[in-house]
Amino acid sequence: MYLLFVDESGTHGGSHSFVLGGLAIHEDDAARMQRDLDKLVVQHVGPRSNLEEYEFHAGVMRNAKKPAQARGTRGPVNVWTGVPRKVRLALLEDAYRLIASFRPGNRDLAPALFGVVIDNRFRSDWPALEREQFGYEVLLNKFDVMLKALRRDKGLPNRGLVIHDRRVVAEQDIQTWTSGWRAAAGRVGQLRNLADVPLFTDSRASRLLQMADLVAYALYRRYAPTNPDDRYFSHIWPVFHRANDMTHGCVHFTPDYGQGACACEPCSARLQ
Repeated sequence: MYLLFVDESGTHGGSHSFVLGGLAIHEDDAARMQRDLDKLVVQHVGPRSNLEEYEFHAGVMRNAKKPAQARGTRGPVNVWTGVPRKVRLALLEDAYRLIASFRPGNRDLAPALFGVVIDNRFRSDWPALEREQFGYEVLLNKFDVMLKALRRDKGLPNRGLVIHDRRVVAEQDIQTWTSGWRAAAGRVGQLRNLADVPLFTDSRASRLLQMADLVAYALYRRYAPTNPDDRYFSHIWPVFHRANDMTHGCVHFTPDYGQGACACEPCSARLQ
């Protein structure tokens, strides 16, 4: 079975895009990647009895305030505030490198990334919820197509299970949408290879959900309208799902989608 860990970015007001990032990994490799990520944390911050509190959350790791600055804020101080920024950034960089360099036990069942970036100007007549629904349908269909291809081309039948970071206000919607797409085709296609509707859990309990956060963050920064930053995206771009030597696992929807107006990596790959 393949596990697809999913997180989103750009749901806050004023965001330029709605982004979904996903890490698909075979169940046989999941525990090893989690151990490798724990080792990275120990390598950079030293042994800790509360290792699970050092959650990979790209935005927080980059921008955590020092304890003196955070003292006047409400709520608990994030554990990353006690780690020098240089250390945090080095750890974050190494986590992206680990995603890119991870070697599976079976090379035919390698990890794959999935991403959907929907510019807020794309289908501007759609309400935000409809745009999100479309994004989820695209992401899950791309995962489903990968599972279908493994069975058809390599004789490796695998079901998929989607695990999403907690998002209380949208969980029921996402599960309802997925149930509908499993029963009949939506805008994109019918889901035939998922074992169940998406499950939701706290990212603090799962290193692999934390990696989905890193994927979404890299995509969000790559498409910032001012000062786009591809530093993290460049590490992981080769890991997005490929078939027949073409990248299919990452899609960028713009107002001019499919017309050749955007020269970014996913749009260029699609036009090829």
